[in-house]
Amino acid sequence: MKRFILLFSLSAFLALPGHAKLLDKIAGVINDKVYTLSEIKRIQNTLAARKEISPLIYSKQTYTEKEILKLLHNMFIIKDKLSELGFVVSDDSVESRINETERRLGLKREDLLNFLDTKGITFNEYFELIREAMEYNIFNSRIIAPLINITDQEIKNYYYSLKSSNQALSFNYDLVDFYLPEDKIIESEKKQMPAYLEEYQKTGNLPATFRDIETAALGRVSGEDLPKDLSQLLKETDEGAFSNTYEKDGLTHVFFVKSKDLTESQNFLKMKDQIYNELFLKRSEKVIDGWFSREAFNYYILENI
Repeated sequence: MKRFILLFSLSAFLALPGHAKLLDKIAGVINDKVYTLSEIKRIQNTLAARKEISPLIYSKQTYTEKEILKLLHNMFIIKDKLSELGFVVSDDSVESRINETERRLGLKREDLLNFLDTKGITFNEYFELIREAMEYNIFNSRIIAPLINITDQEIKNYYYSLKSSNQALSFNYDLVDFYLPEDKIIESEKKQMPAYLEEYQKTGNLPATFRDIETAALGRVSGEDLPKDLSQLLKETDEGAFSNTYEKDGLTHVFFVKSKDLTESQNFLKMKDQIYNELFLKRSEKVIDGWFSREAFNYYILENI
């Protein structure tokens, strides 16, 4: 009976002498929840504030009336589904979140009210926006997140795609340093030093030019802790091989790379959560659309726009 009345009364009128005045229009219905055209227009008129308060829900720059109605229907489905799963965001929880925000920003309630006034939004609207944001976060974490699998390799691949050069790669090395004072090496033989050391590794023989060569086992070294030019030189050197010569502070060095392990750079670790969130948001769009399409069959939905 209630549904029949809603369908029959798509517009509400106030009878006046000689004519009728349109008060509002029913834009849509989901189960027993009615949305009017004025509610939708109110959301359009306060969209900037809503995007600032709840950017995950109001993610687009503009919305048509039909898109807003669909958004309202989706939020109804989220609330209903969470309630079914035992998650209810109470008034006390919302008030607690608002108090927490006020403390973090050093605001008094009067300051918050003044801020909302400048944004053209009421405290009651703000209160419900915070509730919806909390519900949406629970929806993402409890319902959508388990449907999305993002591997560490996908995160690394995405990170490396953002970095056009192999400077984004980081290695840990086990190094042995072979070095001589520059003035004890004939300039024409400097480039041959790695080849002589390879031969020395096999036969134990070195040319007389290199009889004063010294060695130092450097052990485990992070490429990120090395000078940029040396780090790049070692990246170009294979594991189990000698590097090209490296000159520093009057010494000519050749490094034997005993081991070379790709590792997660500090820059990568800093960006890891951000990349996960970006990948999650991209992938979740399709998952969420599919989820709402399936769930919508469980509801009576009317669109009158």
